[in-house]
Amino acid sequence: MSREALQHLSEGQVLTGVDLNRAEAVALSGTKLVTATPERDGWKVAAGQWVGAVRCGDLEVRVAPKVGAVKVLQLLARANGVRNMHVDADRLGLADDADLSTVLAVLFEREAQTALAQRPQRGYRTEDQSLHVVRGRIRLVDQALRRFGVVTPIEVTVDEWTLDTDENRRLRAATRVLLSLPGLPKATRGGLRRVDRMLAEVRLAPQGVRLPPWTPTRLNRHLHRLLYLADLALGGGSVEHRVGDVVAHGFALNMAWVFEALVAQILKEECLAVGPGRLLVQQQYPLDEDERITIKPDLVVVDGADVLAVGDTKYKLLGDGGAFPNADAYQLITYCLRLGLTTGHLVYAGENSGEPDHYATRGAGIDLRLHSIDLRSPLPDVEEQVRSLHRGLVHSLDSAPTR
Repeated sequence: MSREALQHLSEGQVLTGVDLNRAEAVALSGTKLVTATPERDGWKVAAGQWVGAVRCGDLEVRVAPKVGAVKVLQLLARANGVRNMHVDADRLGLADDADLSTVLAVLFEREAQTALAQRPQRGYRTEDQSLHVVRGRIRLVDQALRRFGVVTPIEVTVDEWTLDTDENRRLRAATRVLLSLPGLPKATRGGLRRVDRMLAEVRLAPQGVRLPPWTPTRLNRHLHRLLYLADLALGGGSVEHRVGDVVAHGFALNMAWVFEALVAQILKEECLAVGPGRLLVQQQYPLDEDERITIKPDLVVVDGADVLAVGDTKYKLLGDGGAFPNADAYQLITYCLRLGLTTGHLVYAGENSGEPDHYATRGAGIDLRLHSIDLRSPLPDVEEQVRSLHRGLVHSLDSAPTR
C-alpha cells in the first residue's frame, strides 16, 4: 500500500503493507490519530475513533470523520454549549472530502477577516514594572525590599492600554497552531499569516503553559465566534510527538469524547430546564468496602444524596440485530447494583430506531435500556433524540438512595 493512501483514511479504516520506517511508525502512533504495527511486508496502519490530520516529515496522514468534518465542528460547538453554529460549506469553498483541521482553519481565517476587519481590539492589562519614572501606582513594599533605599528604578503597577490582552493572546496562539497544520489551502494560509502579523505585538505564551479562559462581555461580543473557534484549535486538538529527529504534529480529535460531551451537555440543559434532579458527569464512587476499587459512570442523575438514574455512553455502532458487547452490559449492571437502581441506560452512536430496546436480566432484577443517537441527523434532530433520552431517564427514575 502506498504512503499516499494515508491521506484518505476514514474512521475505523485499516491499511496493510504501508511503507514506513520505524521512527515514523512510532511517531504516528504517539499522536493517537492512527496506530502502526509491524507486518511481514510493511506496517499495518489502523484508524480508530480519532479524526484529523498530522504531518510527519514529508508524510501526511488524514482521518476523515464518518459524519463529515463540518458536522463534527457543529457537534463540537453544541457540546460546548454554543447553539446555532451554522456552517455553509459551499460559501466557504470547502471540498466534499475536506478534513477536520482544514475546515477549522478555513472557518477561523474567514471569521478573523470579519472580526478583525477594522483592527484588533485593545484593552487594559495590569502589569508590575520597574521604571525610572513614576507611572501608575508605586509598590512601596517591593520598593523597600528590592531597592534598599535607592530611588530608581521605581517598582510600580501600571494599567497598559495594549494589544497584548488575554483574548488576543488566545487568538494568536490559535493562529500559530493552525499555521502548523499540513495541507491548508494557499489562500487560508495567507490569511492566517496576515492575522499573525496584525497580532505581532501580542506575546506568545511559553509552550505548555495554559492560557487563562476568556470571558464573554459586551465589549468583545464581535469576537465571540472567533474566540470559540480559537478554543477548538487550542482545546486538546493540537498534537505533537517526537521520536529522535522525527516529529509528528497536527490536529486530532477524539470522536468518542465529542459524543460523550454532546450527550452530557444537552442532558444537563434538560435537567436544569425541566428536571428532576441534576446531571453529574464522570462521578466516581467506591465499589468495595475498603474503597480500593472505584466506578465512574458517564451519566448520573441525582437529587441531593439520592441517585435517580445512571447511564453510560458508547461511541460504537451496535451489531447486527442491535447486539452490543457483553462487557457493556456487565459494566452497567455493576453500576446499577452499586447505586441501588433497577434500571440502567446504554447510549450508543448509531441509527436511531425510536423507542429504546429493553433487556431484562435474570437474577439481578435489572432492566437494561438501549438508546441510539444518530449523529448523521441534522443537529435539531440530534438534540431531540437526546431530549428523548432524558425523558427515558425521567420515566425510569428509581428513588432508592445511594448505599
